Amino acid sequence: MLVSTLSTQGDVPGDYSFVPDGELVGRYGVVCSDERPTGQGGCGCGRGFGGLITHRATTSAMVVERDITVVQWRDAAHRMLRETGWSGLLTDVELGLVLDEMVEFDLLDLTHVDVGTVLGRRAWNDHRDISHDHLVLRSAGSSRIRDGISAA
Repeated sequence: MLVSTLSTQGDVPGDYSFVPDGELVGRYGVVCSDERPTGQGGCGCGRGFGGLITHRATTSAMVVERDITVVQWRDAAHRMLRETGWSGLLTDVELGLVLDEMVEFDLLDLTHVDVGTVLGRRAWNDHRDISHDHLVLRSAGSSRIRDGISAA
């Protein structure tokens, strides 16, 4: 899973971290229309991982192993959505689908990435209002990284 890290902070122009080191983070939140695939422009929201406890953001996250279950992680994500007001905008069915997507996006998609790898994020909406959200490699925990993650 992903946690906030100060490792590599400052290596990329415009880096920010308002999440305590080690807090569980995920790729959630609305991305403004000014964000670009390069990570330049916009307010930086498309580069942020959101803290599941503090509801603040950071531009760097590390892949770690934690002694919690998928159900516990999902509960933390559900609590975050409730505390930030997002769950109130969704039906129970929609909320379940969002949580399923978060589990897939923030847990299952990371099973191929080595522990210790530091990642960044690039999210944006294109001219057709299609959302894109990609992980970018900031530093490798080892040399085994799947093709779906690009270099920062």
